Amino acid sequence: MNLLKMEIQKLPPRFLTRYEAAAFLTISVKTVDRLIRDNRIKAFKLGKRVLIHYDSLTEENINAVRPKFQN
Repeated sequence: MNLLKMEIQKLPPRFLTRYEAAAFLTISVKTVDRLIRDNRIKAFKLGKRVLIHYDSLTEENINAVRPKFQN
């Protein structure tokens, strides 16, 4: 039981808020908003909250001319 609990704690979160993503990437929230608007980061709205897919926060997606996913 303890081993399973330890493995679950090691998994990264699936979704981040704009503020968590900004802290993770060490950029401002405005830059995160711009990256979402430019379709460089996958995000969706859930009520008033904007949630960002953790998997889309790669340097390749952010710096590439064209990201590898379709938003």
